[in-house]
Amino acid sequence: MSHKHGADEGQSASKAYETRDIKLRPLVVFIAGLAVVGVVVYLVVFLMLRLFSGQAAREDARVAPSSTASRPASAAGEERLPPEPRIQVNAAADMEALRRQEASVLTTYGWVDRQAGIVRIPIDVAITQILEEGLPVRQPATTSAPAGSTALQQPPQGETQKAPQ
Repeated sequence: MSHKHGADEGQSASKAYETRDIKLRPLVVFIAGLAVVGVVVYLVVFLMLRLFSGQAAREDARVAPSSTASRPASAAGEERLPPEPRIQVNAAADMEALRRQEASVLTTYGWVDRQAGIVRIPIDVAITQILEEGLPVRQPATTSAPAGSTALQQPPQGETQKAPQ
């Protein structure tokens, strides 16, 4: 009892694959159109790049006319400076000066605030003092501690508390 439809000429008996071929002409037209659009886009981008770079060159020549025409060719090793205002003329020398100043602050004695009597000491001396004397400890409050809690114990006067190691 096989039912045969007259409109199904493109189907095989097993229905495992499509027997009608793909139409080649629309596919070739689509690929050719895509290639033409790609070439046109490439040409438009290329022309815009040339236009903008030419405009930028004219603008640079108008803003800085003395850039290359009046200046002789730079000697080998000569550094070209950016136009004014220059924030840093020699960044490497500025960084070296900053490091020297910071090293001086960390390794020498000096006044921080003379009126308040605040001085700075070298960092290695400060580390040695802290290791020998320990960090300052907050004094316990004069009120009695609540039940179940332990109060901080201070060493007797004259003894110093060792820092934990």
